[in-house]
Amino acid sequence: MNVRPILQSLVLADHIYIDAKTGKKIIAGTFNHLAAPEFPSSFGRTTYAFISMTEVHGNTPVTLKYTDLSNSETLLEIRDLPMEAPNDPLATVEMVVELPRFPMPHEGIFAFEVYAHDEQIGSLRIQVSQSNDEVMADESDDEDEPESEDD
Repeated sequence: MNVRPILQSLVLADHIYIDAKTGKKIIAGTFNHLAAPEFPSSFGRTTYAFISMTEVHGNTPVTLKYTDLSNSETLLEIRDLPMEAPNDPLATVEMVVELPRFPMPHEGIFAFEVYAHDEQIGSLRIQVSQSNDEVMADESDDEDEPESEDD
């Protein structure tokens, strides 16, 4: 029988730095709202997911899915995320995942979902909306690239 890990944190960010001396994660530019001038579109700027779990027992297969909540369609799936599982199930396991370009087919609510042993252990909802505002200054000059909006 597989023990279900507990998701402590799931955060999307523009950057996640790892301090070389301490190993601490520095998470910069968090967001949960995206905007695009038109649809369909995709979010192509480098983005990272920070995942923190506890109650991890041994080799646990972890999957990150990006799902359209209007129809439950999985739009992106990253299986077998690399994880260093400690011998102590009470320890915290942290993962930093670089996300590939992900689709935004329409306005609405989407979710990044974490699965362990093919069972969902948590999620982060993402609101996608239409905006004709100019792309934020820290983004590339790619006109198809939507902006992230801080909440």
